[in-house]
Amino acid sequence: MATSSARNPSRDRSGQNRPITDPRAAALIVLDRLDRGKATLDAVLDDTAPIIMGLSRRDRALFNQLVYGVLRRRLRLDAVVGAYADRPLKKISPPILNILRIALFQILFMDRIPPSAAVNTAVNLVRAQKAPKAAGFVNALLRNALRDPHRFRLPDALASPVDHISVSHAFPHWLASRWIDRMGVAETQRLCAAMNTIPPITLRCNGLKNSLAELVEALTDQAEEIQTLDNLPGGVNLIRPRLPIPEMKAFVDGRFSVQDGAAQLVSLLLAPRPGETVLDACAGLGGKTTHLAQLMNDRGIIVAMDNVPAKLIRLENEAHRLGVSIIRTRRADLDRPLPSEALPRFDRILLDAPCSGLGVLRRNPDAKWSSQKADIARSAGRQARFLDHLAPLLKKNGMLVFSVCSMEPEENEGVIKTFLKNHVNFAITDAQSVEEKTVLTFMDENGFLRTAPHIHHMDGFFAARLQRTR
Repeated sequence: MATSSARNPSRDRSGQNRPITDPRAAALIVLDRLDRGKATLDAVLDDTAPIIMGLSRRDRALFNQLVYGVLRRRLRLDAVVGAYADRPLKKISPPILNILRIALFQILFMDRIPPSAAVNTAVNLVRAQKAPKAAGFVNALLRNALRDPHRFRLPDALASPVDHISVSHAFPHWLASRWIDRMGVAETQRLCAAMNTIPPITLRCNGLKNSLAELVEALTDQAEEIQTLDNLPGGVNLIRPRLPIPEMKAFVDGRFSVQDGAAQLVSLLLAPRPGETVLDACAGLGGKTTHLAQLMNDRGIIVAMDNVPAKLIRLENEAHRLGVSIIRTRRADLDRPLPSEALPRFDRILLDAPCSGLGVLRRNPDAKWSSQKADIARSAGRQARFLDHLAPLLKKNGMLVFSVCSMEPEENEGVIKTFLKNHVNFAITDAQSVEEKTVLTFMDENGFLRTAPHIHHMDGFFAARLQRTR
């Protein structure tokens, strides 16, 4: 997309973001910025927040549908473009290709938008790019797709199952192939379909400020439906909220956090007790850190580590909102051995390690297209290094939980197998020692906690609880 203020409705003459009122134009800005750099979707959305603040509630919903929908279905949308284009995809400029994706997503996957409206708004977006020839190209391609929909055909499911799943569900070929090799065609189909669904808005009741029943009552008029989760203590699904969550009084008052069920299970597996000294080694924005504090009744000490100071600042703000006082933040780089003399020995340690993120593609669909096969092995090596550096900090008989938002074996049991081989003074704990029995439903015969979107309607997580035996 052109960067001058005349060609880019999101920039004023001073170069600052300014609000716009067209949800399709806003979606195009986000998709173009993703194409231009290495930033994640979350980072781009944060950066473009001033742009979308001008959208009405209804238009903001359409904006979200378009951004997430195009990213979830991008490979399939590109296959459709390829079936009707008179040139290779690489010859189509990125902004024009994104306009085609936005239009085709509306035509193929949204029932409430007339195809003619999708075509007309796409052409208008192209004209705003000052590209009159491209307007004719986009108009012709989209109308041909409407006139002759059978020209596009999916690869044959029996003859080419990897190609079929890759295109039909819009997953990178290497990932579809990998999952089929491990799970088979039928389960891969179910997993890919689940990964393309909109994830639920799951809340965690803050027991420091209210009971679950009190929270449900406070939220009753804030959404069309409130669903308590039988398999997750304190868990609630918010169905079609009537206003943005940050504007809800219960949120402002710190009565709940937004956190997927799988992430909540990780803290329950660690099961810290009031009065203990706990380390959250990769605390990030503090979702699990504050949950640990809640489980400890805000009694004891939690050291929250991260290598990004801005995250620690946000964590401190979140702790304040939730009424948590026992968290102490500390910047640390786990790629290097920690100065053990400057740290206490911990009763429990949580390592929610950086990973490929392939278990949370429902929430981060942009990662489909930025992830590479090599990322898995690279992440696994880093995870093993982090564990090695944390092991000396755990007390004898203390508990360490390793977790990742990935279902890939190299980042799961592969990391644990390597760690136990090199640290004979650690062992996987048995089910009888798990304090929170809720998590047992999600544990396999090897003592590993596993969740999957197509089975549990949660993010794809792995966790293992280890005890230092001597």
